[in-house]
Amino acid sequence: MRFSFSATAAAAALMATAPGLAETPQGAADRLDAFLDRFDGIEPGYAVVVVTADEILLNRVEGVRHTVTGAPMTTDTPVYIASQTKAYMGLLAAWLDAQGILALDSTIADHWPDIVFPEGVDPAAWTLRDLLTHQVPIEVGHLTMLEAYVTRVDPADYPALIASYGEPREPGFSYDNLGYNIYGAILETETGRTWQDWLDAVIFQPNGLDHTSARTSDFPLEDLSWNHIWQGEDAGWADVRPKTDGMMQSAGGIVTSPGDMATFLQLQLRGHGPEGSGLTADIVTDAQTPGVATHQEDGRNPYELPCSGYSLGWNICDFDGHTLLIHGGGYTGARTAMAFSPDLGVGIGVFSNSDNMTGWLSGRTVVMFLQFLTDHPDAQRWADTRVAYYPEQSARLLERRASREAENRADAAWGGWTWQPEADELAEYPGTYSDGDAYGTVRIVSGEAGLQAHFGDMVLALEPASPDLFGGAAYPFYGPDRFAFRRDEAGHVVALDWDGDIYTRTD
Repeated sequence: MRFSFSATAAAAALMATAPGLAETPQGAADRLDAFLDRFDGIEPGYAVVVVTADEILLNRVEGVRHTVTGAPMTTDTPVYIASQTKAYMGLLAAWLDAQGILALDSTIADHWPDIVFPEGVDPAAWTLRDLLTHQVPIEVGHLTMLEAYVTRVDPADYPALIASYGEPREPGFSYDNLGYNIYGAILETETGRTWQDWLDAVIFQPNGLDHTSARTSDFPLEDLSWNHIWQGEDAGWADVRPKTDGMMQSAGGIVTSPGDMATFLQLQLRGHGPEGSGLTADIVTDAQTPGVATHQEDGRNPYELPCSGYSLGWNICDFDGHTLLIHGGGYTGARTAMAFSPDLGVGIGVFSNSDNMTGWLSGRTVVMFLQFLTDHPDAQRWADTRVAYYPEQSARLLERRASREAENRADAAWGGWTWQPEADELAEYPGTYSDGDAYGTVRIVSGEAGLQAHFGDMVLALEPASPDLFGGAAYPFYGPDRFAFRRDEAGHVVALDWDGDIYTRTD
């Protein structure tokens, strides 16, 4: 059932009761700019845009997009924004619904009549709108993992994967990637066009978003922002290669620039797209209108704000009596956020290409701007606190990550990490291993850096631990996973145990 609450009506009601502004939007943007100047290096790259419906009040870009090359971050640099993709997909879904191409109130069973959901969950009882507002009570962790980290999943394979790996969950709102992934698969099944192509045709091109795409291959690798992980003063930055096209999925698969983000936020504030775009006021209103109650008024969410609803890709929250539509994005080595307030008439986008240095600051930058704008009585105190706490927070997160990894590596099961195999010993492991699933193939390859495990587009470096046992990690502090090779009676390597999942050697 659709949550009967209108963002437009809420904004109108709040305008009559919310406290007035003590600062102009431009003044608040200037204060935010000065606040960010107080940090001793926001690294590697950091960008903030602040807009009204018709003006860009702040377009601040600093640092580099890739620590290895030193190439600067610019207002045109495409940055991966992860789950903020949902707001773009939500607007597309509202347009497709208005055009009669893919009805939001059609059910999952209308499109996949033979789909089998976990026991107790009827696909004929849940609509596409329910998918996009995180209400369908199933989980398919294997599917969402494949889409986000491994490879593109053919929509034709969705029903079988859902039948094999789907599990019921408690009813009600529960944020996940699955609903958007299923919607994207149904969209391609019904129209023969991918969600990427639809976004390009309906959202990106009509709005002049020339530095935005759902495919990283649309830009030279050196033009993209890379993600980064801070390893400490001795090791420095670890760079994270931009996602492949295969990892760009409908719940988190867009790169966009600070300049293009400003345009997208202005569209939200105006309530319609440019003339001829087809993005009418009714379509934008539909995308912004909550469809489910989230019951997060206690502020226990990533934004630390009271949030009451979720629309087609936006969390509907409250900031001191003002309606705020907000969505963040997080992935290995990056943290981003965007928000706009209909009654305050402002929007803000924040980009950071690190997840443990600038990452903590991105969400606080949004709140800090709003505190300046409303002249919150604690604004200056919070500004001073955040500046002082930033180095401590960064050091604390690094310590926590390093401690967790050290604890994992200290487990006796690794055998002390003393094994130093010769080249002829390592030559026994390369080959192809399969669990029998269409997407369950692991290739072990040998290179200059040693052994690697290739799982679709995911690559993990394998570090010898003890005979036939390796620790696998794709990035610093993410692992190590247990890669244990099995032998037959003749001593030949015949299988791989990856954290309990068994893959049989096929060559």
